[in-house]
Amino acid sequence: MKKSTLYLLTYFSVFTFFILLFGTIFLAAGSYDYWNGWLYLGVFCIPTFAITVYFLSNDPALIERRICPKETKLTQIIGQSVATILFFGGIIILPSLDYRFGWSSVPALLSVLGAVTVVGGFIIVFFVFNVNTFTSRAIEHIEGQQVISSGPYSIVRHPMYSGASLIILATPLVLDSLIGLAPATLLIFVIVLRIYDEEKMLKIELAGYKEYCKKVKSKLIPYVW
Repeated sequence: MKKSTLYLLTYFSVFTFFILLFGTIFLAAGSYDYWNGWLYLGVFCIPTFAITVYFLSNDPALIERRICPKETKLTQIIGQSVATILFFGGIIILPSLDYRFGWSSVPALLSVLGAVTVVGGFIIVFFVFNVNTFTSRAIEHIEGQQVISSGPYSIVRHPMYSGASLIILATPLVLDSLIGLAPATLLIFVIVLRIYDEEKMLKIELAGYKEYCKKVKSKLIPYVW
C-alpha cells in the first residue's frame, strides 16, 4: 500500500471510530453532562491517537496489518463480530444507559482508578507493538514472522490481550457502571477463546513457538494463566 494511501486510510479509520465512540456514549447517556464519558474519551482516544501516529511513522507495516485485517476462518469472523457487539453494546452503550437511568454507580475515585488502568492497558499495548512488528488484528502466520520472547513476551505469551483485557474491564468503571462488568467479563471470555485458536495455529505454523510455550507458561495473566 502506498504511504499516502495508508496515512489517509489510517486517519480516516481512527477519527471515524472516535466519532462513533463519542456519539455512542452521549446518545446513550442522553446528556453531555456526563463527566465519566468525557473522561473515558480522553483516556481512550488520546493514547490511541498517540500510538497510531508513532507507529505510522516508525512501523507503517504494523499499522497496515492493524487496519487491514485478513480474517478468513468463519470462527474468527464470528469471534470478531461478537467482540465488536460486546464492546459497543456491552461496555459502552450499557454503562451509558446505566448513567441515564441510574441502575448502578461506582465511587468517583474508582472511576479515576479505572481511567488510570485504561491508560496502563494502552502502555502495555505500546510496548507490545514496539517489540513485535508482526502484531496483526487477524489470526495469521506472516511471512518472515519470528517468535518474540523479549519485553512483555517474556512474561506472558499474549501481552496485547493482557493490555486489552485491562482496558475492557476498566471501561465500565470509568463510565460509572457496575452492570457493565458482566458483558466485559463475557468479552474477556471471547478473548480467551481467541487465544486458544491463535495458539493452535502458531504451534503448527510458527517455528520455535512450542519451545517458547515451554519457557513462558502464562498465556494472559502472569503466573496465573
